[in-house]
Amino acid sequence: MASWPQNPKLIGGRIPRLDGLGKASGKTKYPSDVRPDGTLFGVLLTSPVPYAKIKSIDASAAAKMPGVKAIHLVVEAGGTLHYQGETIGGVAAETEEKARDAVRAIKVEYEILPHVATEEQAMAPGAPQIMNGGNVRKGREVANPKVDEAYRAADFKLDSTYSIPVITHVCLESHGLTVRWDNDDHMTVWASTQNVGGVSGELAGAFQIPATNVHTMTEVMGGGFGSKFGADVWGVIAGHLSKKAGGKPVRMFLDRSQEHLTGGNRPSGTAHIQMGATKDGMLTAMIAETHGTGGSSRGANFPLPYVYFVPNAKRSHSDVYVNGGDARAMRAPGHPQGCALMEAAMDDIAAMIGIDPLDFRIKNLPPKDFRTPIYLQELELGAKAIGWKEKWKPRGQNGSGTIKRGLGLGLHQWGGGGTTDKQVSCTINPDGSVEVKSATQDLGTGTRTILAIITAEVLGLKTTDIKSNIGDSLFPPGQPSGGSTTAPSMSPPAYNAALQARDAFLAKIAPALAAEAQQLSLADGQVLIDGQPKISWKDACRKLGMGSVSVTAGALPGLSSNGVGGCQFAEAEVDVETGVVKLKKIVAVQDSGLIIDMLTWESQVYGGVIGGINPALFEERVMDPGSGLMLNADMEMYKLAGASDIPEIVVIPLDTPEMRARGVIGVGEPPTISTAAAIRNAVSNAIGVPVNKWPMTPMNVLDALAAAKQGKA
Repeated sequence: MASWPQNPKLIGGRIPRLDGLGKASGKTKYPSDVRPDGTLFGVLLTSPVPYAKIKSIDASAAAKMPGVKAIHLVVEAGGTLHYQGETIGGVAAETEEKARDAVRAIKVEYEILPHVATEEQAMAPGAPQIMNGGNVRKGREVANPKVDEAYRAADFKLDSTYSIPVITHVCLESHGLTVRWDNDDHMTVWASTQNVGGVSGELAGAFQIPATNVHTMTEVMGGGFGSKFGADVWGVIAGHLSKKAGGKPVRMFLDRSQEHLTGGNRPSGTAHIQMGATKDGMLTAMIAETHGTGGSSRGANFPLPYVYFVPNAKRSHSDVYVNGGDARAMRAPGHPQGCALMEAAMDDIAAMIGIDPLDFRIKNLPPKDFRTPIYLQELELGAKAIGWKEKWKPRGQNGSGTIKRGLGLGLHQWGGGGTTDKQVSCTINPDGSVEVKSATQDLGTGTRTILAIITAEVLGLKTTDIKSNIGDSLFPPGQPSGGSTTAPSMSPPAYNAALQARDAFLAKIAPALAAEAQQLSLADGQVLIDGQPKISWKDACRKLGMGSVSVTAGALPGLSSNGVGGCQFAEAEVDVETGVVKLKKIVAVQDSGLIIDMLTWESQVYGGVIGGINPALFEERVMDPGSGLMLNADMEMYKLAGASDIPEIVVIPLDTPEMRARGVIGVGEPPTISTAAAIRNAVSNAIGVPVNKWPMTPMNVLDALAAAKQGKA
């Protein structure tokens, strides 16, 4: 089993990302910035209605318009459209304006069908059935045979319903790509994607050419969160448009409205939870009936129970299908929903018992889970940082004025493991330059910098001495950026390639230094003989002559693992007259094994927390039952946090020798899981009554207060 260096000089340090200056200065060109010579602009034709059959479609007038070079349809007359925003086809023209004019000129006659835009509509008796097999599909019930008896015997019984809505991806750089046919069987693609190899494979399959003939490049990208794993229907349309236009590049990126409607979303989650506990705060039973929607053809499952040990549990889940855009993986798929629903119930039953919710959680951690000792350390760190012991008060005891302040917390878990089939190449050149390559990509997490840090560590160089080339499908096979798997998948082969390149390099130059290869080592830009500096790195590289040393290597075992836990604490102020929530502080404690770059690691945790603040306070897809349309498919009414909404965020790594010994584990997703749960619990603690609907908007806060006054809470 391989091991990481025991006394690293770079690994674990705080190293600025290599591409940071280019991104911050605007010098870096994103895929949506690329304009190859002769670029045509593609615009999608999408459904303006929630559910319909196409009676007829006529693009002849659009084809004759000035500047229009190609039209391609993927839904013809007789086809069915299942949601507003579903793709019908696309147009390529000399300018975006001409393409949009042409899209408007395509004549489509629709046979409007009865729709169900919300879960309530879809589940109602007599609702129009939009799916073969019905709008509601029940999964297999999972139940302990003694759960009903355990619930009836519990000292305290919770019976509540919680819900968290659909949210959309809202990537800063919208979904899309530019496609150019170089000849009849070779294309070049500039894509905003989390999976350069996947884009090549999907387009190769669509056009029946070898995957090696599709050259996909993603030097950088502007966000994906799990939603950019393929070429997608618009990418295939762009390929057809380019071919019809004589191979000219076609740029096809979704507009902001299409991002909301077509670019994917995180499913909703609703749970009717009955939970039982003893007087001394031990969970005895949990019965959950859950449902959610992933759109017109996707499921919406999530884990429940979550994190805690429930000796007797029953869970039945239903997927609800509606005429809405389909779900896609979104940063820790399913976990934010499961965490929010579970943690709300945990806080509410703790309040019923009259026990400190922190103590209640500690009592109910799973006794045989390897994460439990990790949680205990993290909870101690987080509670101290938020001031839990000094500040926490039971519900209803947070002051007499209109501004109430409360504390909340939540725990989460994730996998974050890697694969072992990826490769990295490392090349040492006679001029002293070093290049690493892999067909992975940087989702914004710092992958490029991580590979450089590892290589520089092995070669005794600075990170800036390494040229880290990624995001190109022609490079050695790399990991898609999803599931928090990139760092644990790419770090081991990067280390192995650097080690092998170092050894080959030293073996090659040893004769010129009148030494044996085993006498040589590298440190601080020098070649050492028996531990003493002998020659500079660049002078040593000159002894390679005209040749380079190049190695392509896969992963070594023992350098990565999976399975992490984390916790977050939130402090919030709530105005009980207006319902406005103001966050004051969030503490995020997270483990993730060996941290390669503390600076980019912290950046991921900060970003995860901010990403969790949005569904906690602002984000929701609002559907109109009457028209079946999304009412806030824009950046005016679809609310996201601004700079003034971000509180103090304290990030604490569980960076211990025991954690580091586990090797690299991904951290991209876990920090966003429990944020919405912790904030909800802080809000409920502040105002003294549970708020059971996310986001914590003034309306939902005031509704909870009103329900409590009417005895309905």
